[in-house]
Amino acid sequence: SHDILFFWVARMVMMGIEFTGTVPFSYVYLHGLIRDSEGRKMSKSLGNVIDPLDTMNEYGTDALRFTLCMGTAGQDINLSTERLTSNKAFTNKLWNAGKFLLQNLPERSDATAWDLLLANKFDTEAALQQLPLPEGWVVTGLHELIDKVSISYEKFYFGDAAREIYDFFWSHFADWYIESSKTRLYHSGDGSATITAQSVLLYVFENILKLLHPFMPFVTEELWQALPYRKDALIVAPWPSTDLPKNLLSIKRFQNLQSLIRGIRNVRAEYSVEPAKRISASVVATVDVLEYISKEKQVLALLSKLDAQNINLTESLPGDANQCVHIVADEGLEAYLPLADMVDVSAEVERLSKRLSKLQTEYDTLLARLSSPSFVEKAPENIVRGVREKASEAEEKISLTKNRLTFLQSTVST
Repeated sequence: SHDILFFWVARMVMMGIEFTGTVPFSYVYLHGLIRDSEGRKMSKSLGNVIDPLDTMNEYGTDALRFTLCMGTAGQDINLSTERLTSNKAFTNKLWNAGKFLLQNLPERSDATAWDLLLANKFDTEAALQQLPLPEGWVVTGLHELIDKVSISYEKFYFGDAAREIYDFFWSHFADWYIESSKTRLYHSGDGSATITAQSVLLYVFENILKLLHPFMPFVTEELWQALPYRKDALIVAPWPSTDLPKNLLSIKRFQNLQSLIRGIRNVRAEYSVEPAKRISASVVATVDVLEYISKEKQVLALLSKLDAQNINLTESLPGDANQCVHIVADEGLEAYLPLADMVDVSAEVERLSKRLSKLQTEYDTLLARLSSPSFVEKAPENIVRGVREKASEAEEKISLTKNRLTFLQSTVST
């Protein structure tokens, strides 16, 4: 703990100088205390001691190490099962990403294919500029990540480094690029596009393993050595180079594509469209935006679950715009999704009418309670506040339902 940690360090310094004549170390990292999930100091009397061996058996050594390293420098850490469970899931996600790569890379025996993959380097401006949009985006993001994590390591900001790697791997690589790459791996019919995607998958993943290795040495080493043509163990592999080129335009453009995909996904969820159902769409944008969106039509279709044959890319509004759900993804980028593709409009009008009636009844009941002086004056303050919050939420739901119902009824009339 804080009260004795300094004295342990001082003793080691003095004994090192006394017996060896040299200072034993130049830097001292004073970590926080590991507390239980409620923030209490662990003690036998409280019965809240967490045995690391038991924790490793249940959650894995890498998950435990990663959880402890994600703490803020110098501050105590509350070790909760939620954190451990989350980082165990992260370890599993990393493992599954490794399995995906191994299943979609050439066989180890195909030396020619591996020569092509390993010859692809993305450490020059020219090589980066030649990449398609999703590949340029994820490689640029990786190069930014390497710079950030390297700086965090140098400054001993281990928690920042861990969070940066976690966010990039999960939110960028796994959730977006791996999914985007499936259009190249399975649907492109273009050998060069497939090789490019495989090269980028390998390049990004092996660098993520390098950045993660100090935190999670066991799973990263296992995955590294499973990759063909690894000359050295990961523990002695060189650290990734910093100050690598970035294509910032690809970041902006892919973010626009992401916004469009998220907008379409949100509309599908809002109208409870069946997950397997492919719908049509009109994408309205400026000429320069349409140019790069059109090149990633397959990615848009796959990640938004659109019918690739019925995606209309245009500069003007579609003729049936008044019967479509309108999405504004970004300035100069919009989409129109035909309602008839997503729902049975008449059935949806009937469903929403019933829902509106039910919401109105609930709202009237809440208002009646709030208008009663005996309730407002005699009930506990937290109960009254809770009823007011429910009334406010009900009012908002009524407004949203009315707006959607009005829109649907107008399309029926049309």
